Amino acid sequence: MPTSKTPKDEPTPQAAAADEVPEPAPATPDAAPTAAEPGGAYEFTHFADCVYPHVPLTARAATPDTPATVFDWPFGPPADGRWTKTTKKPNQAADNAGPLTHEE
Repeated sequence: MPTSKTPKDEPTPQAAAADEVPEPAPATPDAAPTAAEPGGAYEFTHFADCVYPHVPLTARAATPDTPATVFDWPFGPPADGRWTKTTKKPNQAADNAGPLTHEE
C-alpha cells in the first residue's frame, strides 16, 4: 500500500502558518485609554507630567511647591497606572474648560 508522507525538509501547512507573524494594527494616537476603574476623583501619582489629548488634560506630578493633579474622571481614569482613587476634591479642570469655582 502506498502511503503519503511529507518529506522532512518541507514544512507542513500548519507549521508554515505558525511561523507567520501577523502585522500589528496601526496605532491610533488619539484613541482614549480605556478605564479600568469607576468614575470619580483620582490623584495623579506618576513621577512626571503627562498630557492626555482626548480630554485634554495636563496632569501634573506632585512637587514641593504644588500638589498633584486631582481630576474628576466621570467614566473612570485611563488604565495606565498613573491614577489613584482619592477623596480629595478636584484641583484641575480640563485644559479647555473654564477655571474651577470654589463655593465657600
